[in-house]
Amino acid sequence: MNIFLQLIKITGSSVEPSVDEKKRSKAFGVIMGILVFFLIFIPVSFFVGFMVYALTNGLVTLGGEDSVSAGLSLMLHIVALFSVVFGFSVVMSVFYFSSDLNYLLPLPISPMKIVGAKLASTMLSENVMECILVFSALVGFMIGYGFNPPVGGGINAVSFIAAVFGVLTFPVVPICYCAAVCLIVMYFSKFLKNKDRVSKLTAFSTIAILIVLVLALNLSNGFETDVFVQQLINNDVSLVKVLDKIFFNVPLLSKAMAGSFVALLLYIVVNAASVGIVLLLASKLYLKAVISLNGGEGAGAKEKSESAGIRVKESSHLITYFKKELKILVRTPAYLSNCVGINLIWPIFIYLFIMLQRQSNFLGDYIEKLQNGDQETVLYATLLVFGISVILTSLNCLASSAVTREGKHFDVMKYLPVDLMTQLNAKALVSIVISGSGLVVYIITAFAILELNATFTIYCVILSLLAVLYSTYLGIYIDTMNPKLVWEDEVNALRGNYHVFYNMALELIVTALVCAVSIGIFKLGFLPVYFIQSLILLLAAFLSMQFYRVVKNKGVRNLKALEF
Repeated sequence: MNIFLQLIKITGSSVEPSVDEKKRSKAFGVIMGILVFFLIFIPVSFFVGFMVYALTNGLVTLGGEDSVSAGLSLMLHIVALFSVVFGFSVVMSVFYFSSDLNYLLPLPISPMKIVGAKLASTMLSENVMECILVFSALVGFMIGYGFNPPVGGGINAVSFIAAVFGVLTFPVVPICYCAAVCLIVMYFSKFLKNKDRVSKLTAFSTIAILIVLVLALNLSNGFETDVFVQQLINNDVSLVKVLDKIFFNVPLLSKAMAGSFVALLLYIVVNAASVGIVLLLASKLYLKAVISLNGGEGAGAKEKSESAGIRVKESSHLITYFKKELKILVRTPAYLSNCVGINLIWPIFIYLFIMLQRQSNFLGDYIEKLQNGDQETVLYATLLVFGISVILTSLNCLASSAVTREGKHFDVMKYLPVDLMTQLNAKALVSIVISGSGLVVYIITAFAILELNATFTIYCVILSLLAVLYSTYLGIYIDTMNPKLVWEDEVNALRGNYHVFYNMALELIVTALVCAVSIGIFKLGFLPVYFIQSLILLLAAFLSMQFYRVVKNKGVRNLKALEF
């Protein structure tokens, strides 16, 4: 057992900050951690809990005693789906491409123990956010069901025990799915013996799965709350039926939360059996696949070196460094999916949101008012463009991982015959081009479909670009304060970097203040809407210039003082 615990510690160390990183900016990390908790985790938890509470309360009120946990099951299925979608790249990286394998494989340790330790460390690292979401969903269910118990029902001691087990063990089955698929695929496929090929396939598969899930929702009739709750009561939601068979732990946990002791026992057995199957597969398949990777990766590197043609063309330092950063992002699958690909994914969710309201058309009145130039609606649309531009720029972590992506090559930044500010400007330009171009295309397309006037469209495009500019330099400055430079692979570089949350928390504060002040001024009748729009535009420009200066002075100074 002691050896197993040591293995978990070793395999999980890749996502932990180094000792030097923990010492740097400790007070800043504590403060930002508190902001992230209250501004991101708490609102998300409240939203999840409220959704489950509302669905559960509706099921109980409408007499759905037999399916009272259907709302909880729906939310848990969503969490499980995202665990699988984003778990493949993590499992593949930890199982097959981590540097600790160079030290573990020669030791007299069975493949089962190595995979068991890696599986445990993966679940621990993935369980942080999932723990919060599952906990919120379970609390929402217990409030909705406990305060409105059907005849002879309600929560009991089994419900509380099931809640504890659910929070601690919910990622087990989704991660075991990922692990089992990875073990089988890597053993039988010769094509996937190269890290880049595996990562690219994983990235494209993630996007494909998300698209398929949206198309599979069958939302052509839109979303009506009463109708949807009635479908849950009648067990008539086709997607939930399918997911119940895939994630069989979810209906068991939901029934256990409703007080079924048998379902709780089955839930524990299912989790234990899932781990057992993965360990059994590992004992048969893991070792051969890992050993064969060295030859495959070397061959891939050889092919690249032989096929690479070098053409030298003189260019400015900024453009040259910009091209270098862009090529790294595009050619590195982990960066391509997490930093670039995410800009293509979020419109899918906006499309899903629009489809959800098709029948009720609760956006129809706002769209009509916006087309007619209603002052209040125009202000809301302006603030929405500003907020979305800021949040999405921080979400893709292009800026907040700009220095972190250098990793062990960070010292090269200091020794290159290019000043640090030029290098940071090149990193910022990459973020601005990728984030800004996507937003500009989406804004123009959406406004054209809504038939909004050209002046308002041009204004929103300029405002969006300024918001991207300000968000980018803020993210870069945060990353210069304490970049995570010790990482084994690119996936761990992004997973272990919390600056994206810090950046998002600060920008949520600024966005909330801008919205509150703007709406307050308008409601009080101090200024007309076009004047408020001008002030918002000037504020975005001011923030951009200020954070550019902060990066130029303090950011560069942080990098010069950084020892690695």
